[in-house]
Amino acid sequence: MLNNRFSFLFNKLKNSKLVENFIYLTSLQFLNYLLPILTLPYLIKVLQPENYGLTVYAQTVMLYFFVFIDYGFNLTATRNISINKEDRKKINEIFNNVITTKLLLLFISLFILAILVFSVPKFSNNWILYLFTSGILIGQVFFPLWLFQGLQEMKYLLYFNLLSRIIFTVLVFIVIQSSNDFIYVNLLSSLGSILVGILSIFLVIRKYKIRFQIATKANIIIELKEGWMVFLSNFSIQMYIGSNIIILGFFANDKTIGNYSVAEKITFILRQFLGAFSQAIYPHLCQLATTPKLIKPFFKRTLLPFLGIVFLICLALFIFAGKIVILLVGKENPEIVTLIRILCFVPFIVGMNIPAYQTLLAFNYKNAYSKIMISGALLNIVLNLTLAYFLKSYGTAISVFITEIFITFGLIIMLKIKLKANSDLLK
Repeated sequence: MLNNRFSFLFNKLKNSKLVENFIYLTSLQFLNYLLPILTLPYLIKVLQPENYGLTVYAQTVMLYFFVFIDYGFNLTATRNISINKEDRKKINEIFNNVITTKLLLLFISLFILAILVFSVPKFSNNWILYLFTSGILIGQVFFPLWLFQGLQEMKYLLYFNLLSRIIFTVLVFIVIQSSNDFIYVNLLSSLGSILVGILSIFLVIRKYKIRFQIATKANIIIELKEGWMVFLSNFSIQMYIGSNIIILGFFANDKTIGNYSVAEKITFILRQFLGAFSQAIYPHLCQLATTPKLIKPFFKRTLLPFLGIVFLICLALFIFAGKIVILLVGKENPEIVTLIRILCFVPFIVGMNIPAYQTLLAFNYKNAYSKIMISGALLNIVLNLTLAYFLKSYGTAISVFITEIFITFGLIIMLKIKLKANSDLLK
């Protein structure tokens, strides 16, 4: 009898789309950071922290445009696809609306970027670097992450991203040979992104019989209106994350920026696992929204064990920070070690807000979610402008830690307020 129960449980887990998607996304995030970590010591050694800091700074600037082009489709379009996953005609319509809107946002982004690069000396001095980095935006337009998520076909995210990362990793060791080659680092990333975007479009056309046509003006406006609040939230998150390096750049030299970037990359590996978990469960959670009483038990079964593992990894990161830095950078660096220890528990704090923010979005409380994220972004900017001025990179790390605590408690409190106002939910 006991063996039969274990056999039943094993087969259920084995055939669970949720478990399958989580495995694919966890593998994706692991590879997304494992391969760059293989190149990180090499890049820092060849480019030196100063030039490495310049490449990271350019990537950070581009991420603002990345979020603008995404416009929250990874949440809104994912939700719409998951709800209509059996209606191929509706999927085709959503695909056309989203791609057309993203193309429009791409043209606007490139126009603004051109003005920025050629009018601000800090950017114009390295205009080629920003030109090469902008290719990431083109790849972002054509890679339908939201479609694969909504259809719960996460394996394609793994395959395409693995291809992009392998191309980048191999080419880094071939192309980057001196500190003057720093302008090519982001070019390699752009080429991989564009290639993956093109290949994924071919797959979508062939596998899902998608036929692209320009969406109507009315449909574009509908997409922009629907995604507006999520875009504000995502842009606030990027403003919060990106402003850390941007603001630090005004108060510290390129070496300090490089040190902070290394610590951030190391600690953000765990955040990628959180991202994998969130992406895997979100489409399923949107479907559970039709039977709200199942949501709380669902999070108890899935989130609590996951957070326990995350906490143990955070603790290990704190204890072994010194050895990790030597392994990756090749020498002792007390500044990076201290930064890691300040930031290492941030992923655990972020993980605690997953139920709150996903439930808010599943029930379409986008405004409530946005208010918290925008408030958190503003708080981070104020803290960063103050603490980075006095404490440089340490001030930036402390700002991140405080902001994440604020966002987590803010989302939890906001969810409780919404549930109290709608007492029938989650009973």
